[in-house]
Amino acid sequence: MWQASRCIILLTLLGFVHSTAITNETSTLATSFEYIVVGGGTTALAVANRLAVNHTVLVIERGPDLVDDEVINDPFTTFGTPSPCHFQIQLAPQMGFNGSRLIPMTYGSCLGGSSSINTMIGSRPTYAGMSAVEALGNPGWGWNEFLPHMQKSETFHPPNPTQHAEGANFIAVVHGFDGPVGVSFAQPLIAPTLQDAAKNTTNTVFEGAVALSPDMGDGFSGGHYSSYYHHIHFNDTLQMDRRSSSAWSYLYPQDQQRVGLTVLVGHRVNTILTSTEAGGNITATGVLVEPIAGGTALTFNSSREVVLSAGALYSPAILQRSGIGNATFLESLGIEPVLDLPGVGANFQDQILLTNVSFPLAPSANITNVTGGGEVLLAVVVAHPTAIDTLGSNGTSAMNTLLRNISAERALSTGGIVASDALTTQAALIANAYEIDHPLIEMFYTPGPTAINVWAQSVLPLSRGTIRINTTDPSVDPIADAQYLTTEVDMVVAVAAARRVSSIAVTPPFSELLIENALAEAGVPQVGATDDEVSEWVLSTYTPGTHPVGSNSMMPRELGGVVSPELLVYGTTNLRIADASIVPLSVFPHTTLGLYGVAEKAADMILQTAAGK
Repeated sequence: MWQASRCIILLTLLGFVHSTAITNETSTLATSFEYIVVGGGTTALAVANRLAVNHTVLVIERGPDLVDDEVINDPFTTFGTPSPCHFQIQLAPQMGFNGSRLIPMTYGSCLGGSSSINTMIGSRPTYAGMSAVEALGNPGWGWNEFLPHMQKSETFHPPNPTQHAEGANFIAVVHGFDGPVGVSFAQPLIAPTLQDAAKNTTNTVFEGAVALSPDMGDGFSGGHYSSYYHHIHFNDTLQMDRRSSSAWSYLYPQDQQRVGLTVLVGHRVNTILTSTEAGGNITATGVLVEPIAGGTALTFNSSREVVLSAGALYSPAILQRSGIGNATFLESLGIEPVLDLPGVGANFQDQILLTNVSFPLAPSANITNVTGGGEVLLAVVVAHPTAIDTLGSNGTSAMNTLLRNISAERALSTGGIVASDALTTQAALIANAYEIDHPLIEMFYTPGPTAINVWAQSVLPLSRGTIRINTTDPSVDPIADAQYLTTEVDMVVAVAAARRVSSIAVTPPFSELLIENALAEAGVPQVGATDDEVSEWVLSTYTPGTHPVGSNSMMPRELGGVVSPELLVYGTTNLRIADASIVPLSVFPHTTLGLYGVAEKAADMILQTAAGK
């Protein structure tokens, strides 16, 4: 009650009365809405905002409203700092060097979801990546069709003359300038001397093949590096940078208030309620909701559509509890199948990060232009080498061989795919993307007070895992199994990324900022280490990319797809999914800005359907 009262007081002071309602109380709420959005995270609030302009919408979020939490709102808060929004799910045992490893994955559970706790890196998918998504059976999802939706979400703040002189740049035509989400470079530009050294060293390490780009969001980032922008905005009143979370973009601001929008926090959706139509199709009629703190479950009805936006970890679990998924699996849990859809929870994937890399600074380099001072953002310079850049002149050919001869046996046996051609089709499309200019890996530089982090991640992993419930109790996390590094091609990419990290540490001018034995101090494999030595280090130290996607994939049903290109769950008339779970390939190197595009496109399709009724 205190949390709800505090929020109401704040909204009153800001002049929001008789507009968006945020509450954890259900006694005064209507029981029927035109649209119900399940989840209050990154995509959910964006979809709800657009629908609520002319319709009644209920958002149901299990986490709290943290409107005034400075741990969240300050973009320079170190990632992982405890807050009421930070949660971890323990993944199933993953591949390690000496057997398996127990690895947690962090996610956000509050209004704004993971956009309230993430590192705010301003990545977008590429032309080649979206072409692969479209070729997977999703017309209308290519780069040219998708870009306007990303632009619609964005207000880009161009670098000022000082920032531009220090290395920040942009291409205006690919950005939006009147959307809810603030995107900008930090003010002032962070660690410009380090940024310059990082760019020059990247150029040297990749022998000039990876070149400076004015804007890594133009769809052609493969083979380029650049200073990077983040989804932050400069608050003129406070005269400081602030996080542009989904909540602070689509929910809290004065100009985003919606009379038709009700946001219920502190409650979770147990199941989606359905009825079966005469032709056999399923219609979502509402949701069964229960308070997190315990108490009586209640039903909310929907007259138009239910939109599932609980994320790649939890949307499949809600579907499975609702009787939508692999019928045999559901029956084993005592759940009566409503809709046999084997792809629910399959095709789950996440990139791997090589984050255990911190190179100590030389004392002579300990100045703000190198360390960043007290305000640091992750990935102030990012590089996107292609297969040829990373593996040499035969890199594309090598990836072609691995991808076009991929074995689906393991993924089939673990349930990561539902048919062999689901994996072989995706592998061939990834090979096509590499033949154009899709990044093979991502490398990024982050300053710190005593060390510089040089991290790397895979971009398009082919290992496929699962999200599965093992109980009908909605308070119990599903079993998330990413199957990291269980394909040969993913290990080849990871080893190549690790080798490039080592090379950077010993290459000037970057190496001149470090202590003499920085590589050894960091525990990274030496330049020239054997493949076995590098593989051992990778398997012992990798961490989740924390960009989970694909667990309700948008692709043909026969390949294990769950939603159509219109984001309708196959076999249903009005149940859509709009979150990271629909993204069938990991084409968003960091997911948030791409997911805002998904949300905007989803809202447009839903509103088009409403206009036709």
